[in-house]
Amino acid sequence: MGVRSIFDVPDVRAEFEKAGINTHFIPFIWKYVIKNPNCEWDEIPDLPSTAYSLLRSKFKTFTSSVDSVINSNDGVTTKLLVKLQNGAFVEAVIMRYDTRLGKYGGKPRPGGPRSTLCISSQVGCKMGCKFCATGSMGFKNNLSSGEIVEQLVHASCLSQIRNVVFMGMGEPLNNYSAVVEAVRAMSGVPFQLSPKRITVSTENLTYKHPVQSNLL
Repeated sequence: MGVRSIFDVPDVRAEFEKAGINTHFIPFIWKYVIKNPNCEWDEIPDLPSTAYSLLRSKFKTFTSSVDSVINSNDGVTTKLLVKLQNGAFVEAVIMRYDTRLGKYGGKPRPGGPRSTLCISSQVGCKMGCKFCATGSMGFKNNLSSGEIVEQLVHASCLSQIRNVVFMGMGEPLNNYSAVVEAVRAMSGVPFQLSPKRITVSTENLTYKHPVQSNLL
């Protein structure tokens, strides 16, 4: 197992509780790292002294990096190739649209530009669906909750993400625990995505309301 991501919330929470550090500092740390992705732990202000040594010894701000960014000719989609710390790659795709297009009830639609992020939950997939390119890879490994959340952080540097869909590489419910923890992180501070805007798509079903569908 490599160094853990600061966005691996179960591990961070467990280590903080073990060290007697209040876990309410975790969202504050996330917010700082999101705004300052190249920061060092000592640069984050107002943490207990024990937190700095724990962060240096146990966690990294990011365990993944963006290897390449490819924009479509029309600028509607952006594909991020994300390199994990084990050397494997996954894809995340930003899809942009404008809710004002078309009419509703004969009147102009409200809203404005929106971005949806399609993220991966595994490297490869066990399901072997014939219509899916990932299925031909076979299963390689599960992503940690931190590696899933980091895709959102990377994409947020390029666009304001309003919706997340688990429709990238992998079968989300075959990595259930990590997906649940990632959804919990995304719907909490500082991301604060509405659970209704996080869609988990499986081989046979699509959960558009994770809380109501017992994912959480």
